[in-house]
Amino acid sequence: MLIDTYGRVATDLRVSLTDRCNLRCTYCMPEEGLQWLAKPDLLTDDEIVRLIGIAVTELGVTEVRFTGGEPLLRPGLVGIVERCAALDPRPRMSLTTNGIGLERTAQALRDAGLDRVNVSLDTLRPEVFQTMTRRKRHGDVLRGLDAARTAGLTPVKVNAVLMPGLNDDEAPDLLAWAVENGYELRFIEQMPLDAQHGWKRDGMITAGDILASLRTRFTLTPRARRSAAPRPPSAGWSTAARPGSASSPRSPARSAAPATAPG
Repeated sequence: MLIDTYGRVATDLRVSLTDRCNLRCTYCMPEEGLQWLAKPDLLTDDEIVRLIGIAVTELGVTEVRFTGGEPLLRPGLVGIVERCAALDPRPRMSLTTNGIGLERTAQALRDAGLDRVNVSLDTLRPEVFQTMTRRKRHGDVLRGLDAARTAGLTPVKVNAVLMPGLNDDEAPDLLAWAVENGYELRFIEQMPLDAQHGWKRDGMITAGDILASLRTRFTLTPRARRSAAPRPPSAGWSTAARPGSASSPRSPARSAAPATAPG
């Protein structure tokens, strides 16, 4: 069992499968990309499965989330999921992805045992997507989302970051689109991850800003908490038009480091 100094029990594990990504989001990395880790520095598929097995069978972990970089770039991803699904007890497994490549892999991942996906999509406008990610792949993400829903990787959650002067006017449109498609929308606070060090707290879109924008078109109802566990870093809200729902940040989200070999 994993217990921190505040007495909180950790039951979920985030595993970063690669540091590589096929987008160049302005809030994440410079246009030229970063110096990627050498392959010998990454954990092998066998090592990842072994470590997850220890966490599940000996440390009380019940949920595993695969992240990156972009985890769909990991060649052995489907095999890793399939082997982890065979663990006893079986953990629930999810994937956080930018959605590029999900159109062709969603069904295979579902068949291997993946339970659901979180897909990053900050805008419904292709031209804004290109400005924010420096890539013309908006259509690929939308098709990936549709493939995930069709494959049964539900609930499909969509993560959106709002940036001043780019997409900060899109919160209501994003929620309307999520409701229409049966996705669960999550607004993620921008994190100071950019290698160019351009992050500034006074330039962030706050939870209050997001809620005020959404309330111009929606009636939001706070979602009841499921347990008495310490307050999570986000607040959940439901709209009258289910199955869509939204969540807003209370504090900056955290990111996982790439899975690397010791030493």
